[in-house]
Amino acid sequence: MIIQTILLLLLMSGASHAALAGPVEIQSIQIVPTETTIGKHPEITGSIKANKDNKPGETVGMIVIAAVVLPDHVVKSWTWKKVNMNAGEIRSFTIPREYDMKSAGAYKVDFNVYSRGMSPLHSLSKTFVAVDPSLPPEKTVQPEVNVSRTRVIPSDQEDSYPMESRHLGLGVCANTVNGSGGATVILWPFTSVGFQGSYTVGSFTIAEARLLVRSPRPSGINPYLGVGYLNVTTERSVEVIDVKTNFKGSGVSGVIGAEIPLSNSLFGYVEISGASIDLKKEVTSGSVAGTASVKYAPVTIGIGVVYFLF
Repeated sequence: MIIQTILLLLLMSGASHAALAGPVEIQSIQIVPTETTIGKHPEITGSIKANKDNKPGETVGMIVIAAVVLPDHVVKSWTWKKVNMNAGEIRSFTIPREYDMKSAGAYKVDFNVYSRGMSPLHSLSKTFVAVDPSLPPEKTVQPEVNVSRTRVIPSDQEDSYPMESRHLGLGVCANTVNGSGGATVILWPFTSVGFQGSYTVGSFTIAEARLLVRSPRPSGINPYLGVGYLNVTTERSVEVIDVKTNFKGSGVSGVIGAEIPLSNSLFGYVEISGASIDLKKEVTSGSVAGTASVKYAPVTIGIGVVYFLF
């Protein structure tokens, strides 16, 4: 009963939004026949189309919920999760004959489409009638006409993580293997191409600039690749000759990672990066001279949290 109440509230919330167009449209609900007798289920099929106005090659992710409201207001529902449709694609969803047809009266059929974040995209309703042959004809109820409701949500916002609203982000990051942490800034001037700068301190002081390329996904978890250039410095003691000195090195870096949504503006970053840094230096103390080196791990795991200002 609790599940039925929740589903009914979802259907009612979808009905409270009205507009002209959206990323998907429920084109029709076919009920054959629209008047039947008790005990005989009609065939019910909903036709859903992803609008051609969506970007070419873009996939619209959605959740489809269909429900039949019986004359005694009992709700029977079915859910299709993780539905993906390309622009212009049309798909049909058939309601199973798994509901009670023992009562005469009007049966309401609802089809509702939601984004992955459960924002209503479009809904359509239609009714059919079940009659009792033993009742007089004037007691029958006529089917209602279709009622269509739409809420406009741009397709790039379907998962509640709109790419177009995220351009400049500030946050913190850490190089877990080489033991440093600090600040990072990310700029996405384009949906798939961005720039990152970071400065961390600890066992090593690391300054790095990157060019990033990401692949947006409907789930909001976006994998990315990048290439950069980093500069590494550290101060260490050379125990053999008891001298403290600075070691410096720089080189090209590469990274592969994933951008993970924590909220609409807050995102986490997990990555594996690599760079070949040679930290060697000629040191002398009196008449003693030699080459000292510091080990810098060429492959490391990075983590970060970034808040996007706009």
